[in-house]
Parts: sequence; structure tokens; C-alpha cells
Amino acid sequence: MVACDNVLTCETKGFVQGDDDVISTTPNNRPINGSVDLRFIRDAGPDGVIEARLSAGFPFELADLRVDGKPLLLDRSAWALNTRDGITILSGKWPEVVVAFVAQLRDGTMLQVRDGIVLLNGLSAAALHMDDRQGRLGGVTALIRTGAKSASAVPPAPLLPPAPSTHGSIALGRREQAHLIAWTERTQAKLLKKQSCGSLNKGTDSLLETGVYGLDKNNALILFGCSMAAYQGASLVFVVPRTGNGQPEPASLPSPVLIKGDTGDEGSIVTSLDFDVATGTFTDFYKGMGLAYCGASHEWRWDGHHFVLTRMTFQAGCGGSMSGDWPVLYRSKAQ
Repeated sequence: MVACDNVLTCETKGFVQGDDDVISTTPNNRPINGSVDLRFIRDAGPDGVIEARLSAGFPFELADLRVDGKPLLLDRSAWALNTRDGITILSGKWPEVVVAFVAQLRDGTMLQVRDGIVLLNGLSAAALHMDDRQGRLGGVTALIRTGAKSASAVPPAPLLPPAPSTHGSIALGRREQAHLIAWTERTQAKLLKKQSCGSLNKGTDSLLETGVYGLDKNNALILFGCSMAAYQGASLVFVVPRTGNGQPEPASLPSPVLIKGDTGDEGSIVTSLDFDVATGTFTDFYKGMGLAYCGASHEWRWDGHHFVLTRMTFQAGCGGSMSGDWPVLYRSKAQ
């Protein structure tokens, strides 16, 4: 897979796709450990930093690496090998080292890491796409299709969009909280019942709690708890006026990718949410499987009128070495 974010930082990532640690077998029925991933991450611009990274959920050494059965030739002095929290990571950041690494892999079919593998078909196409998106094709900084164009011909990286300033949540009294909840339940009863959220669904087991937070002097955020699934729960999110005219409305939570659970006009269903009262940052964490080898996360911040996306990660295919370790699709500049 390959992903580039809004400032053209690109990442190509290879892994065996599946739902368990052991998720495939070789032709002779030998189990393959799927908790391995290979990635190349590069910033945009003429001097964009590049990194090659191989990660596994078990210890390994350079001598354990093979391409189609043949030893992978790496200069130990040019690579860092570390193990932390059960994850071993081999990383190289010198451009010439990464280019030489790609050259050894691009014509292979399988990278073996002890009993783990990464299939290499598609690697050249993904790296070529990264080069194309960043304007490197035909130049000295390209990974695949190199040429005579100098590094200065590579376009600069786009500027990071600014994120709204942080704001602490306003503490609301119990009476106001009760009023806002009752008002929203009254005006949004149909939606709450349809999504099985809030106290209107008293017969539903395992509902998450309802939370009320003051966004500013004019608006409040209400999170109505919905049904709790096997490994994650969801809430329905509303922005409710504290003063003036208006009605409680489902919160608009922008995302560049449609994620499962986003119901559009039927309300904003948010999974495994958290609201940071110190900064006014609202986050979710959607797991596509219990071990979170695929899924999505967002961060939004209130700007006084609506929620603004400040960060997003996403990975559709399940696999890799670390839970929640998904490519970044959107980032912003903290204020």
C-alpha cells in the first residue's frame, strides 16, 4: 500500500494481510508469521528526509533477512536495530543506503524475516508512485526511475495548515447539563432511537455513558453513549446551542476518507472517543479488528463555529507488526 498526506509526506508499506499473527502458509504448509511490515517513509521537498524501516513482533538480526532465500546484504554500520516493547525495528536513514536497499528488493518476490515474510510484488510500483507524487521522477532523488534532474528541481513541500488554538472546556453546572441533554433528546429522539443511543433506549444493555462539555460560551458538546461492541463502543455526537437561537444538531466531523460508522445525514457516530477538556481536542479510534492492525483515528478541534480536522491516520488492510500503527493521511500545525 502507499499513502501520501496533505503535505505530501508519503509512505509505502508492505505486509501480509489477515486477521491473526499466523495468517498464511508457504506452499509446503509451513506457517508464516504475519507480524512483519516493511515501509519507506519520505518527506516532500528537495531535502525530504527518507527512512527505510523493517518491523517485526519478534527479535531478529541482520543474518535473519533473506530475499527469495538469499541473504540480504546490509552494512551493519548504516542501520539501527532496536527492540522495544516486544517490537524489533531495523531502520536506515541515509539516502544512498535506502536506495541500495530498494535495489536489492525490487526484483525479488519475498523478503523473509526468520519465519515472517513481506511479499515484494508491488514494491516498485508503490515507490514509483511516491516519487511521482513528490515530483522526483527522472531526478537524482528518485527511488525507482532516476535521472539527471537535480534535487533542486523537486517541488517544495506544501505548508502545514494551521490548527485552531487550544481551548479548555468550560465546566457546566448540573442544571444546565440536564437541560441540554433533555432538549437534545426531545428534538433528536428519532435519531437517538435509530442508532440505539442515550437514555431513550433504556432497554438496551451495555450503553456507554452520556457526556456534556462546554465548547465555549455559546455552544456545548454532547456525547450520547450507544451500544458497546466486543472491543469498542460508539457515541452519537451533537453540538447544542447554550445561548441564542438554533437547535441541537449532529456534529460535523470532517474526514478525507469515509470510515465505517460515518452515517452522514444520520448523525456522527464516533468510535472509542475521547474529549480532552484541557485542550478542547476531540479524538476517535476505530479498530477494524480487535488487535487494531487496521483502522482509523482522527483528531478534531473546535474553532468557535465547527470542528476542524487536525490529524488523521488510516489503514484499510489488516496487518503489520504494531497495533494502531497506521499511515498519516492528514496533519496540521499546532498553534
